[in-house]
Amino acid sequence: MAAVAVQREKLEKIIARIEEDARAEVDRIMSDARAKAEEIKKEAELRARAKKEEILSSGRREAEQERARIVANAKLRARKALLDAKEEVIREAFSRAREELAKVAGEERYGEILKKLILEAIETIGGDVEIVARKEDKKILSKSFLQEISREAGVKVTLAKDTISSIGGVVVRSKDGKAEVDNTFETRLERISSELRSSVAKVLFK
Repeated sequence: MAAVAVQREKLEKIIARIEEDARAEVDRIMSDARAKAEEIKKEAELRARAKKEEILSSGRREAEQERARIVANAKLRARKALLDAKEEVIREAFSRAREELAKVAGEERYGEILKKLILEAIETIGGDVEIVARKEDKKILSKSFLQEISREAGVKVTLAKDTISSIGGVVVRSKDGKAEVDNTFETRLERISSELRSSVAKVLFK
């Protein structure tokens, strides 16, 4: 649980780092959305008034009903424009978070992060495991590195021959292949996406 908390804290810090850029993007998108919404409302009002005059001869009630329908439709379109703008900003925030996570694989602390991800997965699986890593990470996962993890976890840890395509992290599986923990960066981000999505929305639209 402590490892999950640490990873979550790191992701939250990443979100904090992109907040400033995201806010500027929010201002632009929301400004455009509001302008579009206002334009839609004005256009609808003009159409509604024109329609009202056109059908007054058929009765005021019909005219008001048509006006209400046009205005209600305009409000729905305006609301959708605002929601679409918010969704675009949130998607951009997650895209930037992914970009920041990808940079971690090039940092000096990356080896320690891999170790924590492996130990966390071992706690879930139990027993001997093998590590499926990125091709470029195999130099980090040396024999001595894996032996250190084996001693710490009390199980045998080996490196699989096959590799994964990922921005970072590892997949850990039991020796019999019946259990597997995907601790790649993108999968971990996806696993907590609902919680992060709520957090990002609160930060960007508070």
